[in-house]
Amino acid sequence: MSSSPISRRISRHAATTVLLAATLTVLPQAHAATNLFNMYVGAAYARSNLRARDSSPLPFGSGPLSSFDRSDSGYQFSLGVRGLEMLGAEVDYFDLGSGGVSNLATVGGTAGVVSSANVGQKGEAAFAMLYLPVPIVDIYLKAGVDRINSNLNASYLPRGIFCGVLGCQNQSLATSRTTTGLALGAGAQWQFGNWGLRAEYERFTAYGGHPDLVSVGVIWTFL
Repeated sequence: MSSSPISRRISRHAATTVLLAATLTVLPQAHAATNLFNMYVGAAYARSNLRARDSSPLPFGSGPLSSFDRSDSGYQFSLGVRGLEMLGAEVDYFDLGSGGVSNLATVGGTAGVVSSANVGQKGEAAFAMLYLPVPIVDIYLKAGVDRINSNLNASYLPRGIFCGVLGCQNQSLATSRTTTGLALGAGAQWQFGNWGLRAEYERFTAYGGHPDLVSVGVIWTFL
């Protein structure tokens, strides 16, 4: 026995209603599953201290290049997850900038040897995050491993018997080192819906020194 046109229309409407209700029910669950780990991205402006130390001797017996310490502006990008209330993980890419000096005392070389130097540092770091149970604002500690590339250029004056051979002319030296080491940090963030404001301090290990940065930036959480 065939059903009437009215019955068939009612059945189609009922099926459409059931399908729509099921879709509306599944979508929030799929969205929640996609963002189960509270993934976020961030960008920040940084004020950095570039630090490098090279104790290897310069050519022609000119002594070590020694240490370098310079402040500059940089930036940082972050990608992270906060899977639990107090635990998370984060990967950062940062550029500490570059800077040059001509003051021998600042460069750290022997007087009359290193006349100028320039250093640039950038790299990545992976952190484990610990969020402290503080109300209103998130206070967190972070520890992990960094990988930093340091480019150092210097101008130096040979000394001793080589000075007579070379005519006491300035010589140039360029070196690039990629190192890995311990990275530490701490910060605070204020969350406003999907957006957050973050301020933090990070300290790295690179090229015999410990460059660091203080940054202020924003994060976007995929809620």
